[in-house]
Amino acid sequence: MTKLYYGNGSCTIEGSDIIRGVEIRYRGAIEIEDKTSDSFVIAHQNNGIIIFPLGEGTLNDLFDYTGEFKILSVIVADNNAERVPTTIHRVMDYTELLNTKSEDMTTNSEDLSSTHVSGRKVAKTTLNQPYINNLNTSKHDGELYLQDGIKYDGYFHIHLADNAAMTGSEHTEDSQDLYYSNGKPTKNAGVPYGVIEQNKQRKIQARKMKNRRRY
Repeated sequence: MTKLYYGNGSCTIEGSDIIRGVEIRYRGAIEIEDKTSDSFVIAHQNNGIIIFPLGEGTLNDLFDYTGEFKILSVIVADNNAERVPTTIHRVMDYTELLNTKSEDMTTNSEDLSSTHVSGRKVAKTTLNQPYINNLNTSKHDGELYLQDGIKYDGYFHIHLADNAAMTGSEHTEDSQDLYYSNGKPTKNAGVPYGVIEQNKQRKIQARKMKNRRRY
């Protein structure tokens, strides 16, 4: 059985070497410090955290966090985009135990009257790594263009907050906006990149399930 652990400012997943995607629903607000490899991306929206692959590898250490964080549910996918049964386990800080009523000590840790706060409270959820870096058009499905309509080839990066693709492997003051072939900007503040990728993965999973039923 795969287990998701969180508490004391850390979130990890253990019990399987085939985990390729994680979707977490939670209550609170946190600052997220990505602990995954360069093969994975973390995105967030509306009290949801999505971790999805861009390359090879599997997941173990997910992220560190500061703030109030209580996980409500989790969906975990393997390398075949199939759901993996996963249980949620909260690791408590010793100082939280000191503040817990003695009659509560026999209850499940998720039901204890503790604050679920690590470090300090924050106003809203933020990601300390707001970009997907080191992407290249040679490995990208679609074509990208500069503002003047010239096709762009080379390294680019994506801003997770609004999907904006820009020139350069990392963001600098010289980075330029990139556009689709119809001149439409890649920037879309209404739908974060993680949500787009999540929907894509769900479509892939649906196609795989449909193909299995044929046989």
